[in-house]
Amino acid sequence: MSNVPNPADTVADMPPISDPPPPIPAGIVHWHGQVTGSWWAMVPGRQGPRLVEAVSAVALAVAVDWHLRRATW
Repeated sequence: MSNVPNPADTVADMPPISDPPPPIPAGIVHWHGQVTGSWWAMVPGRQGPRLVEAVSAVALAVAVDWHLRRATW
């Protein structure tokens, strides 16, 4: 059995951000990791909550927006 993550579950190559992302909605827990230096959020999904990591606050807002849109399909 392999522990390789499903590529569809990760955002590895994020395109450049041209417009400011929408703000992270109230109720979405998010934080900056002092040790990791990454930005994190817990996002609800169809199969339960998901931990999302990003390199910046702006990238996290984009990732959260993407995950929330995907969860409504």
